[in-house]
Amino acid sequence: MKIFSDSFRRTLLKIGACICIVLGIIGAVLPVIPTTPFLILATILSYNSSPRIRQWLLDHPVFGDTIQRYLENRSITVTVLRRALITLWAGLTISICLMGSFWIGIVLLLTGGLVTLYLLRLPRCK
Repeated sequence: MKIFSDSFRRTLLKIGACICIVLGIIGAVLPVIPTTPFLILATILSYNSSPRIRQWLLDHPVFGDTIQRYLENRSITVTVLRRALITLWAGLTISICLMGSFWIGIVLLLTGGLVTLYLLRLPRCK
């Protein structure tokens, strides 16, 4: 017995993909919010729910190659890694300075450290 119909499930996945795309676009402007992870998640959510959205993301001139590489081999280029780390730490530094809260700063530093470890563990490709 199914709890949700297939069309309802596809609609929820499509809405989730669209929300991730919006967050990714916001992340392209604000250095505190990451762009690529949201676009990768949007691609995954749209895999069965909207082949059109998925293909649009994979064909995107800026993020398409990065998304495709990550989905196929879980790898990133050195250039993408460098940009991600610079953007991550620049955004975190600005956030910590603006927040002024010791504990929020600690949480941001821990989060940044874990994201950095994850990114550094990914295989590199050309």
